[in-house]
Amino acid sequence: MNRFSKLSPRAQKVVRFVGYGVFYWTALAIFAYLTFPYDRVRDRIVAEFNARQVGPDALKLEIDSLGSYWLSGVEAKGVRLISPPKPVTDVSAPAPKPSVLSIESAHGRVGLLPLLIGSVRLSFAADAFGGKVSGQTSESDGARRLELELEALSLEKAGLLSDIVGLPLAGTLEGTLELLLPEGKFAKAEGKVALKVKGLSAGDGKAKIHDTIALPKLEVGDLNIEGDANAGQLKFTNFAASGADLELSADGSVRLRDPVPTSLLSLGARFRFSDRYMGKSDMTRAIFGSPGSAVPGLFDLDPKARRAKGTDGFYGWRVTGVLNNPSFAPHAAAGAAAPKRP
Repeated sequence: MNRFSKLSPRAQKVVRFVGYGVFYWTALAIFAYLTFPYDRVRDRIVAEFNARQVGPDALKLEIDSLGSYWLSGVEAKGVRLISPPKPVTDVSAPAPKPSVLSIESAHGRVGLLPLLIGSVRLSFAADAFGGKVSGQTSESDGARRLELELEALSLEKAGLLSDIVGLPLAGTLEGTLELLLPEGKFAKAEGKVALKVKGLSAGDGKAKIHDTIALPKLEVGDLNIEGDANAGQLKFTNFAASGADLELSADGSVRLRDPVPTSLLSLGARFRFSDRYMGKSDMTRAIFGSPGSAVPGLFDLDPKARRAKGTDGFYGWRVTGVLNNPSFAPHAAAGAAAPKRP
C-alpha cells in the first residue's frame, strides 16, 4: 500500500487537483518554450529598429538568429549594426565599405527565484570584439541596479567607433560600471565607473584625416577613466594617459540625462605631443614644428590652436554641449594639471 492510498478521500482529491494543475502548467510552459516564434520576434525587432533610422547616417540592424537560452532567457547570434560608408572627395580612391559593429552572440536571462520575492533580475552577456561584456540589472523598491563588466574588448574590431573618431583605433578596453538608478533614471544615478584602455593608439600612417593628411601612428599608452556619480552628476576623478607620443589629462563632469546621449558635458582637456612624435618624419615636423625650434608648425598657425596652447606646450580645450554633439572651445588653462613626463 503506497502513501497516497493512506490519505483520506478528501486529501486524495486535493492532491489530484494540485497534481493536475502542476502537470497542466508544466506542459503549457514546455509547449510554449518549444514553439515560441523566435523568428517572428527577431524580424519584428529588426524591422522596428531599422524603421526608426532616418537620414544619411542611418544605421541598419541585422540578426542571424534568435532562440531560447535556458528556460527564461533568449539568445541572439550574428548581431550586426551597419553604418553606411562615409562620402569621399577623391573620386580616384576605391569605393569605401560600410562599417560593421559585430557581436558574435549575446544572451539575456530573467532570474526565476528573485521573481518569487517580487524582484526582477536580468543577467546578460555577449561575446564581442574579441572579448566579453557581462553584467546584470535588478529592480526592487523603485530603483534599478546596473552592473557591467568589460573584458579585453578590442577597439580594432569596433569599426564603427573608429569611424566616429575619424581614425583607426587600437587597444583593449576593460573595466566595470556600477550604478544605482532611483526610479530607473540615469538623471539620479549613484555609483562609480572604472575603465581602462590598454595600449591605446590612433592612426596607422595610411588613413587620412578629413581625406587630406595621413599622420603616423599616435601611441597614447594606457588611458584610465574613473569617476563617481552622485545624484546624476558623474565627476571624473582620474582621466589621463601618458604614452610615448601623447600626454593627455582631463577633469570635469557629465550631467547624466535620460536618454544618456542627451547628457550634458562640462570638461576641460589638455594634451601635448612628445618631441619623439613631432620629430618622427618630415610631415610631423612640418605640421607640429621641429622639437626645440622656435618656428611654429602648421598646427600652431591655426587661430584656435594658438589660443589653446599654453606656455608649457599643452593645448587646452573646454568641452561642453550634449554628449552626442559636443562643442570644443580653445582654453589654454582648461583641464587638470598635466601629467609629468617620466
